[in-house]
Order: sequence, then structure tokens, then C-alpha cells
Amino acid sequence: MGEVLIDRYILVQKLGWGHFSTVWLARDAMYNTFVALKVQKSASHYIEAAYDEVEILDVVAKNAYLKDWVESVNKYKINDE
Repeated sequence: MGEVLIDRYILVQKLGWGHFSTVWLARDAMYNTFVALKVQKSASHYIEAAYDEVEILDVVAKNAYLKDWVESVNKYKINDE
């Protein structure tokens, strides 16, 4: 806690962890907001999984506000009703 990454993100607390990464709650000192940062382990055999995830997140970010894309994703939404 308290460690500063890239002279900008101040780690607040660990949110979760998995096989090849850890997710941290951090304060973005530039915009004074909170963000989640996913920190990847450095072992070379984790690189492919990390690149796959970046590609998936890139598609989501580019399409997240497009009406047709949102509607197509919502058909998989699970209702608790």
C-alpha cells in the first residue's frame, strides 16, 4: 500500500488476484480519481495470455457505447427475476 507506479498511481488496496496478475485499487494523482490497475507477472509464459486480454479489452473499449454492440451483448445478460 502506498507504492507509486509510473509517478502517477498510488496503490490503495488489493482488489483481487489470479494465476498471472493482481488487481489493485489505486488513486490516479493526475485526475484525482480512483482506478483499478491490473499488474501482470513478468514471467515470459504469461505474455500470450496478457496480450489476449489486452485485445479483448480493446474491443470492449472501442464498442462499449455503440448501441448495436451493447444490444448484442445484453442478450447474454442473466436476469435474477
